[in-house]
Amino acid sequence: MRNFKNKLLIIATLMITISVSAQDYLMTLKPLSASVLKIDGKKTTEAPLIENKTFSYVYKGGEVQVVFEGNLHYEFFNNKKHFIKSELVWTSKDECYMIIKDFNLPNFPFKTGTKMKMKITKVKDGYIHYKSTLGGRTWKGKMKESTEKK
Repeated sequence: MRNFKNKLLIIATLMITISVSAQDYLMTLKPLSASVLKIDGKKTTEAPLIENKTFSYVYKGGEVQVVFEGNLHYEFFNNKKHFIKSELVWTSKDECYMIIKDFNLPNFPFKTGTKMKMKITKVKDGYIHYKSTLGGRTWKGKMKESTEKK
C-alpha cells in the first residue's frame, strides 16, 4: 500500500508540474525580479513577420487578444477590461523586444520599462510559435491569428 501511495504522489507531482505554465508562474513574481534585458543589435529595416495583426491565446480559461500595431503591442484581458501596452523594438524580422509602457492588469508583477524578448520560432497553420524571455525565465508559446480588430 505504501508503494502505491508513493507512486500516486509522484504522478500527482508530475501532473501539477506539467500543468503549470511559465506564464502563470511569471504572474506570481515580484516586480524587482524582472531582469534588465539589453537590447541586442539595432532596429532592423526588415519588415517584421507580424505587423498590424491581431492574435489570441488562452490564459487562465479566458481569451487574451494580442494586437501588433506599428511599433506598439497590446494584450487585452477580460473582454478588454484590462490591458498591457508595450513599445516594440524589432531587431530582426522574427525577433523583438517589448518594453512595457502602460497597464491596468491587477496584480501584474512587472513595472513600466520592463523588457521582454520574443523570438518567433515558427509560423504554421495560422499560428505564431514563439519563445519569450522575461524576469530571468524563458518559455514557449503560441498565438492564433484572429480577424478581430483592436
